Amino acid sequence: MTKMKLRSIMAFMLATLLVAPMGADARPSTATSTLAAPQVGQVQRDVTYCTAGGVALKMDIYSPKAADNKPAPVAVYAHGGGWTKGDKGGGAGTIDIPELVSRGYRVASVDYRLAPQYKFPAQIEDVKCAIRYLRANASTYNLDPNRIGAWGGSAGGHLVSLLGVTDASAGFEGAGGYADQSSRVQAVVDMFGPSDLTTPEFAQLHSDVLQQVFGSQDAGVLSKASPMTYISKDAPPFLILQGELDKVVPPAQSQELYDRLKAAGVPAELVMVKNAGHGFAPTGGAISPSRTQLTKTIADFFDQHLRADATQGVSEAGAQPAPLSAPIQQPNAPGSIIFPATGKSLAPPFLDYWNTHGGLAQQGYPITNVVQEKSDTDGKTYTVQYFERAVFELHPENKPPFDILLSLLGDFQYKEKYPNGASGQQPNNSPGSALFTQTGKRVGGVFLDYWKSHGGLMQQGYPISDEFTEASDLNGKSYTVQYFERAVFEYHPENQPPYNVLLSQLGTFRYREKYGGGGPSLSGAKPNIIFILTDDMRYDDANYMPHLQ
Repeated sequence: MTKMKLRSIMAFMLATLLVAPMGADARPSTATSTLAAPQVGQVQRDVTYCTAGGVALKMDIYSPKAADNKPAPVAVYAHGGGWTKGDKGGGAGTIDIPELVSRGYRVASVDYRLAPQYKFPAQIEDVKCAIRYLRANASTYNLDPNRIGAWGGSAGGHLVSLLGVTDASAGFEGAGGYADQSSRVQAVVDMFGPSDLTTPEFAQLHSDVLQQVFGSQDAGVLSKASPMTYISKDAPPFLILQGELDKVVPPAQSQELYDRLKAAGVPAELVMVKNAGHGFAPTGGAISPSRTQLTKTIADFFDQHLRADATQGVSEAGAQPAPLSAPIQQPNAPGSIIFPATGKSLAPPFLDYWNTHGGLAQQGYPITNVVQEKSDTDGKTYTVQYFERAVFELHPENKPPFDILLSLLGDFQYKEKYPNGASGQQPNNSPGSALFTQTGKRVGGVFLDYWKSHGGLMQQGYPISDEFTEASDLNGKSYTVQYFERAVFEYHPENQPPYNVLLSQLGTFRYREKYGGGGPSLSGAKPNIIFILTDDMRYDDANYMPHLQ
């Protein structure tokens, strides 16, 4: 393997998406869903499940392709968004839907009313109404009303936890309808959701959000909204998944929830995901367990508690997941998923790599299907696929995990924009800066900190420029930047660390430069630019302020 190929492994990139403006209407979004639709079943979109506060609440219902006459177990998904944004087509849990549907579940992904227009408890009232609606319509959808589980991430994790530990006595049933039905569930998967809103650490991190959503930072108000308050022996089994390096929802929130559940005699499991920040974003290395393994863990947990007839770890067709070195499968092949946002599909082995190396948050959407392309590095032809932030190359001559390598996008971009080198470069000579003799460039300050904490040489590559000022190709604003072999760092001093360094959308730029036509557009996208730092942390291009999701 060449030195160039070794340096092409595991590029760590930051995704940008085009989504609705941050100041949009707080009602559930009606924009085109960004959910990767599973190829294993059918979907009924925008089903009105309840009406609350004059809002018609919607859910999408996914059903197995090979459904039999036996009532199916149900998994209900609640998205993240800091209780203030997001919709049923997005968030950390949408990647789990294809596996659950393939195992025979009916999956309902729900919208709920959003703050600040609708203060808490509107959000939990709506999720509870969704459960009651499904029970009341069990025969319509051929589902088992006694086998309903729920999962969600971040704010959605908080809501499904609250769903799991409360009954009608908590006062969260609302007036949306189906009052004769129970809103209790039989299993809960909480992904990095806050469990105790009263802790000083959480309140300090998110004081503005708490005021926006709950209308107060009073301990009594926040205690009433905290799952920790309602834990009893009657709670259903819990699976709790938490990134050990999460800076948005501190890991102590999940640890305390687990400890309290166990003390009450509730079956509970806690998985601390190594090298994972919020949304399972890789931080300092590949996450462990991988995102694919976490999906399997979620499905196995639901199988254990919702299906007596389950064969764990086996898909609808009985096939095991394809190994990383499996042949490329064409669009619509078994195991592939299609992204409505770009209309492109993703299948193993590229899907496996995408799942285990940051997914949407780091690689972005696929903007092509698989193609054959001559490498600009060595002139050989490879099977490749373009993403917003990366280009994947299949190298079957290498053993996994090095059979998928990433292109030198930073190097390509720099040479095309600045064939004679960028003007106005200034080496960062601050104390502690490092000179890379391989390229003669120096990295220091916040860029060096980011480079070290986000994969270093293996993920970012060598610096190929010093720092200079550049107008962004996305929003036209000028930033201090530095080019690396596979990334471009932008300095945003208006943001708090670690969000003061953002990365450019190099995959999209490269595709447009090579193939013209502006590249595929994002269906239903709005013109505002949101930088997705993790699956659940966004920045508005107007002010670059972080928002818990």
